[in-house]
Amino acid sequence: MISNICKTAVAALCVMSGPALADWSTSAVSLGHTAPGATGQVECPPGGTPGLVWGTGTYTSDSSICGAAQHYGWFPTGSGGTVNYTTVPGLQSYQGSNQNGVTTSDYGAWGLSFQITGYSPPSGGYQQITWNDTIDSLGHGGSPGVTYRYACAPNNAPPATIWGVGPYTSDSPICVAAQHFGLINPGGGGNVTVIVQGPQQSYGSSSRYGVTSLQYPAWDRSYSFR
Repeated sequence: MISNICKTAVAALCVMSGPALADWSTSAVSLGHTAPGATGQVECPPGGTPGLVWGTGTYTSDSSICGAAQHYGWFPTGSGGTVNYTTVPGLQSYQGSNQNGVTTSDYGAWGLSFQITGYSPPSGGYQQITWNDTIDSLGHGGSPGVTYRYACAPNNAPPATIWGVGPYTSDSPICVAAQHFGLINPGGGGNVTVIVQGPQQSYGSSSRYGVTSLQYPAWDRSYSFR
């Protein structure tokens, strides 16, 4: 295992080796954060290459913020956008993983970490999603009050199961719920705007626009359309 000093130096070399992609190598350390509780935003240009990343979900403070956001599924590979983050206390160990086109590494104790807390597509655009994507699978379910914009491509598959009539449970596929809400049709797809909400005591059911939603009891994450 390399020392903290050497580990940071390796990350710095990564920044120096690709100045055109410097925004994708930005870390909490390079932004000057030294304590938990700091928040900020990083603009990740589309098509960037992630810098080095250590951890899964909670990342070392010298990890690429943009790389961590892509790794955790906040945006599709290479699409970029504006990422919100917050610094949190360091961990005794960090576990790496391979997901969403980014491989992160294991590491031992480190004094400061960060987590991704929000995302907006580039230039206020719409994030392309599939008809199976939910706000949970996209990593957006834990950010109540935040608005996201999604683009649903045309779809010929039978609708997946959803719960609620608006609000919908956070594990209800967004595009299917948008069809149920009357915003889009599967033949043409379309753009939708979602606001993430918190817990609901119950979720109703109805049949509309070719989709039948189901009832569900209390669930701690939800969303509605704007």
